[in-house]
Amino acid sequence: MAPPHSAAAAAESASDLNYLLRALHWTAILRHPHSAARSPLLFRLCTITVVSIIVSFISSEIAVLWREGIADLDVFILMISIADTGFIWLFRIAHTAVCERHFHKLALQVGHDFAEFVTWDDVPVLRAQGRLVRRFLLMYIWFGITACTYYLFSPVSAEGLPFILALPFDASQPIGYAIAWLYCFIVTMHAVVMTMVLDSFNVSIIAQLRMQIMLLNRKIVSLARDMSEKLEYCSEASAYSDLRSRLEKCVLHHQAIIKNADLLEKCLGTMLLGQSISIGAAACFQMFQIATSADGLQQIGKFGCYLSTMLSELFVNCWFGDDLITESENLSLAAYDAVTSLQGCPLSIKRSLLLLMHRAQRPLCITAGGFFPLSRESFVAVLNVSYSFYAILRNFKNEEL
Repeated sequence: MAPPHSAAAAAESASDLNYLLRALHWTAILRHPHSAARSPLLFRLCTITVVSIIVSFISSEIAVLWREGIADLDVFILMISIADTGFIWLFRIAHTAVCERHFHKLALQVGHDFAEFVTWDDVPVLRAQGRLVRRFLLMYIWFGITACTYYLFSPVSAEGLPFILALPFDASQPIGYAIAWLYCFIVTMHAVVMTMVLDSFNVSIIAQLRMQIMLLNRKIVSLARDMSEKLEYCSEASAYSDLRSRLEKCVLHHQAIIKNADLLEKCLGTMLLGQSISIGAAACFQMFQIATSADGLQQIGKFGCYLSTMLSELFVNCWFGDDLITESENLSLAAYDAVTSLQGCPLSIKRSLLLLMHRAQRPLCITAGGFFPLSRESFVAVLNVSYSFYAILRNFKNEEL
């Protein structure tokens, strides 16, 4: 562990993710890394309890589907959309539990994997960037809480509940209604808001990798400038020795970033593919609901909240994924500039720079199961596919009429 007053400790503090890790821990999604050494029995029991509640909710939606059939296309699509959101949340909880050890490692990557590369000059940059990311993600989470609150207070069932449910008791009575509404509240807040918190945790790790690439860019750019200054008051041998040492550290830093990016891809790839498919389907269904069955501003707002929440989940992943790709491409340009500025250096130094530049030409990215990289173009592509299926559903309903 880094000394408490070292640059590495300051960088770790600037990149702290405790505000997300605590929320994930207390909602039984991901244990806090500092609690990982303790017995996981109680945490797993809490996770099983949460999963049981969500499974019961999905079972209730399936029961409504079985009872109503496809006679009412609007109700059928609404039930399919809600069940789809519940299923993908169960999948994400299971996937997070399987990859828990890797997530713990990535959550502590700044203090562990990048500690030896951090200098005091890097700390202000990490603090400024960390504040921006944290503010953005807190706004994102509060948006989810606001949207869920609006959705919960917009009735859709005959009993005035926010969902159509098959319940073993009479929800039209005051006590039954209160229990059913609380049940809907717990499921909605856990499945939607905690999805957004888990997304925030994932994109925070992506943002940390982007910041490390940004710092590496600065160090590579400064090589040529500092080299010319050293040659003025140091011997050539001493200057080249210092340059070789700094370049070696840059290469090791780059390798550490690549290793962590590969680990993150391994953790998130399958999860993001399932989430992208689920969000694409939910967006299609909600556009259909808004266009064909929304009756008044209240229902338009209800379905609009659902649609905007689902799209924001995909957007935040694609936004930060695109930033990682862009910063990785900048690294290749920085290495190229350094190579052209250090023409008089020994061949071994130029060879190392060329190898770094060659590897940097393959930008780091997080993909959805290897099918497509998370980028702003991917976000638009998913929207286009969702709109195409919405148009098919709309034409199908028009033909029925």
